Amino acid sequence: MKFFKMFSICILMIIFLNACSLETTKTKSEILEIPNEDEYTTLLVQGVDEDGVSSESTSKVITDINEIQAFIEKVNKMEVVQPPNKELLEKSKELNKKGNYFFILSDKETLDNKVYTINFFSDGRLMFQEPNGKKQEANGAGQKMMYLSKEKHSNVLLEMKELLDIKF
Repeated sequence: MKFFKMFSICILMIIFLNACSLETTKTKSEILEIPNEDEYTTLLVQGVDEDGVSSESTSKVITDINEIQAFIEKVNKMEVVQPPNKELLEKSKELNKKGNYFFILSDKETLDNKVYTINFFSDGRLMFQEPNGKKQEANGAGQKMMYLSKEKHSNVLLEMKELLDIKF
């Protein structure tokens, strides 16, 4: 009887642990809302050259409120997932490749107050900052900081480059 009880407890623990691990590997999608969307007055677009270096020739500051609002409307409320850290790390390694862009919204041209970053990748994926701006703890635990678009949106980057007259 003692053996049966121990065997049952082990089986239950295995089922419980297996269910927990399955739950953490599922990516739950959600709709992301850009915070403070009415307060942004500056949009910095930053790309890189063939060597992975950003410069004035691969940067553009946009202060036209209509263009900024059009940009926000295009990417706001996009369906996103919170990917595993490994996938985020792989995507982050791509940031310095030509064809990938940083779009940084700010309420000041100096970018020293409210700032919200969206990364556009050449494959059509978008990486969004945590909407409430919270960061991971120093040990890597805690809240995730980034989301990836659930779908690839190659057309959005092309539309933004045309709308904002981005030539780099």
